[in-house]
Amino acid sequence: MKNALNRFLYFSLGPIAGAFISFITVPITTYFVSPDEYGKASMFIMIQTFLTVYLYLGFDQAYTRDYHEYTDKKKLIQNAMFVPLLMATLLSITAILFRQDLASWIFQDESLQLPIFLLCISMFTLIFERFCLLSIRMEERAKLYSFLTFLIRVLILCVTILYILLGDRDFTVVIYGTLIGQIVGDVVIVLLCLPLLNIANFTLDKALIRKMWIFGFPIFITLAIEAVFTISDRFIIGLRSTYTELGLYTAAFKIASLLKIVQMSFTSFWTPMAYRWHAKKKSIHYFQLASDAVAGGLSLLFMMILIFKPVIMLVFTASYQGALSIFPFLCFVPILYTISETTALGIVFSRKTYLNIYVAIGAVITNIGLAWYFVPIYGARGAALSMGIAYVIYYILRSLLSNKEWEGIRMTRQLCTVGLLFSAALYNTFFDYYSVVFNVGILICIALLYITTFNTLKKLYRN
Repeated sequence: MKNALNRFLYFSLGPIAGAFISFITVPITTYFVSPDEYGKASMFIMIQTFLTVYLYLGFDQAYTRDYHEYTDKKKLIQNAMFVPLLMATLLSITAILFRQDLASWIFQDESLQLPIFLLCISMFTLIFERFCLLSIRMEERAKLYSFLTFLIRVLILCVTILYILLGDRDFTVVIYGTLIGQIVGDVVIVLLCLPLLNIANFTLDKALIRKMWIFGFPIFITLAIEAVFTISDRFIIGLRSTYTELGLYTAAFKIASLLKIVQMSFTSFWTPMAYRWHAKKKSIHYFQLASDAVAGGLSLLFMMILIFKPVIMLVFTASYQGALSIFPFLCFVPILYTISETTALGIVFSRKTYLNIYVAIGAVITNIGLAWYFVPIYGARGAALSMGIAYVIYYILRSLLSNKEWEGIRMTRQLCTVGLLFSAALYNTFFDYYSVVFNVGILICIALLYITTFNTLKKLYRN
């Protein structure tokens, strides 16, 4: 247990350092870029995120599932990347052919085509980044993984600052900073992984690709639906509200990304370890302890963020202060996703990845339906509320379907915790009277719920 906790610490270093850099990037960009312009930039970055889902086609997930079962790692990674690279080629050709229409739709300026070309380049580099980092992660080389994820954030910050120094003050600062910084960082990662990527003697293994396709395609369908889930709120804000509200909503997501640090750190560490535990037929007791520890730890961290939210908002200018009442429900995204990673293992262990499709459909219908109703009434706060409720549904469905396929995680305590977190988020979104007292009360309740779990972890660490 001590070694596992140490690996988690090393995997956490990169996301924590990267989040610190992002924390610096946000006030710099929001100081020079208005909420309206920031909203335009967020639309483009959202499209990039959406396209990324369609690049991998689930082969990245299949690669991690087969990693410990396949001895020729070079052949495995190159066959896993083959189909995603074909998809990137197809999407790039389409984007370049219709670049004027895309520029006109996204930026209301058909002459602004450079971001389209950079987007096409980034699709290829993102594939190499994804699979190279997965290889490093599955080898549990935590220090190198953390360094590379940190490096990308630093480069994005440097390019962003460079554009600001050159005099840019509009949404292109965010777009060029993100794309160029990402591409340069990906080139560094590729250079480090050249032995794995050397295509000399490459052979296309159709049987292996078919096996990965069968496992990964249901995950791809799930992620495609979840991508709609992830971006639908911002599209609905754009349709049913204003770019200013969209800018505030995007800034609020940056606050919620403080918890995404833990999500990235934990999933990087948890996936290879969970597969290893499963191969060694570890007792369900270990999985239950890990799940409860994650639920308790994330919940306490969330409440601490709510208690100190006025301090967090000091990094934003006055025009972004509205984000203070938007971010609480957005924190449910990293919290409930991370907890569900520990409760949904039955789905991947049984290879019944198609079950995730039902989860995604339930969540996306909930989110779109509620957002369409709430956004005209509450603006960005309504979109955040919709997202929070949808992620509660996501966590419950994913956990219940998983529990049908293996021994399963007991959920009673976690469901009580979700109820407490929902109450806290609701109060901090729509009310402000005595919020510190209310938040401290919820914090104490959660601490009491998980005190035995933390004591057990402490004993295991010492032993």
